[in-house]
Amino acid sequence: MAENKEMTVDQVVKQIKNGDTVAIGGWGIIRKPLGLVRAIAKSDLKDLTIMGLAGMDLDMLIAAGKVKKAITGFVAFEGGEGRAVAYDNARKNGTIEYMEISEFMLIAGLKAAAERIPFYPTRSGLGTDILTMNPEIETFKAPYTGEKLVAMPALRADVCLIHANQASSEGYATIKGDKLWDHIMVRAADKVFVSAEQIIPRYELQKDMADVKILTPWVTGVVEVPNGARPGILFPDYIDPGNKTIKAYMDAALDPKAFKEYMDKW
Repeated sequence: MAENKEMTVDQVVKQIKNGDTVAIGGWGIIRKPLGLVRAIAKSDLKDLTIMGLAGMDLDMLIAAGKVKKAITGFVAFEGGEGRAVAYDNARKNGTIEYMEISEFMLIAGLKAAAERIPFYPTRSGLGTDILTMNPEIETFKAPYTGEKLVAMPALRADVCLIHANQASSEGYATIKGDKLWDHIMVRAADKVFVSAEQIIPRYELQKDMADVKILTPWVTGVVEVPNGARPGILFPDYIDPGNKTIKAYMDAALDPKAFKEYMDKW
């Protein structure tokens, strides 16, 4: 009999430890597991390293005091109003550590971790200040061509969180539209938790095999979270960003007291 991996949001949060590196799937405001992120923001967790192509997920966790370090190619509310206030302030005030790299360098680091190799060769970052700002990233001479390449170190995560359209209790999940890099992230983490709009029987999921992008061997747990990517978007379920909701978040993030009230409410 297949293993039932269904759990609650609280059970997912309890599997995360202080100091863990957490990779978060999605891109900007697209298909972010914000239901899980909000639960982490309200938890007692601290000193997390957050890795991903970030938006409200990273910004909210910084505002809630959960983040020690950010590893990201960007922080953006693409399609939404305003900017990442908490991230901007943390950068300016030096209250978090950060590794700011190109989008492809982040993906290359995840690929290296997924493939169990120490680094991934790339040209991305050459001729930029990325290497100046991140002296721990080495370059090397390619053995076959002699050209200079970047050795992007593997970015292994303790935990990966992604959001899917549908999932089965065994841990299969569908991602409709662009899967982005979530299918790489889940192989670069020790534990993987999938939130989904709906948990359905596997035989129903199998009717849509082309969209089954996440497989059960990679998955630790699944949790049903309807509207779990709101106020961001999830193709094709909801493709309109909740701009008023995002704006309300950003206004609240400007003031610690207002943000606490926001988090208590939402």
